[in-house]
Amino acid sequence: MVGDEEVFSVRPIRSEYPLPLTHVPRLRIISLFEDLADADLKRIAESCSFRAYERQAQIMSEQDQTDDVFFILDGVVRINSYAPTGREVVFSEVGAGGMFGEFAAVDGQPRSATIFALSDCLLARMSGAAFSDLLRTNSTVSIRLIELLVSKIRRMSERVFEVSALAVRERVRRELLRLVADGKSTGQEVTIRPAPTHYEIAARIGTHREAVTRELNRLEAERTIEVSRREIRILNLRQLKWSGAF
Repeated sequence: MVGDEEVFSVRPIRSEYPLPLTHVPRLRIISLFEDLADADLKRIAESCSFRAYERQAQIMSEQDQTDDVFFILDGVVRINSYAPTGREVVFSEVGAGGMFGEFAAVDGQPRSATIFALSDCLLARMSGAAFSDLLRTNSTVSIRLIELLVSKIRRMSERVFEVSALAVRERVRRELLRLVADGKSTGQEVTIRPAPTHYEIAARIGTHREAVTRELNRLEAERTIEVSRREIRILNLRQLKWSGAF
């Protein structure tokens, strides 16, 4: 850690292996496959290899000339990019049930982002060619992929609007409200644990750590939130929601 900035190093990956048949149902956690028949799921498993990555391992790099698609069976990955100045931009973090790498499989272009393992991960990997064959032969998977891509475009459009048109204060407020969805609620209080660092919030909303710290301190002074190490408590969710209306 540098301050509260996490530095990722390239760490060794564990060996790649076929998934035992008894573990094939684990693929059903993937949103793309959740409605498939068992026979279809078995065929997909036969098209995949499986690999475990340790926390902080780099899974792929921006501009890599690869087209494999990855399905997350366990763990969380971070999708990011770095400016020439070294500034990190975090696009998203994806957990079990999600996928990544489909852009290159669809359009054949280099990778558009870097992927790191935020925790120990188990991933299923399918070649771009096998993924294309799957889309041609299985309309259920094709339609689900379209829905997934539309959802990603909507989220990205929202982020672009926020960075382009909103002040840091409002971007921080909206990011806190997004975090609330995964928090533990008790009345108007919500506990977010583990909470992202100030640096991580800044990388998500397109600003610098000091600006985030300033806004969180202001919200603490107003008794809207309470911040401790790796935890943010929303003390008054209604106040946080309505503070953006003025």
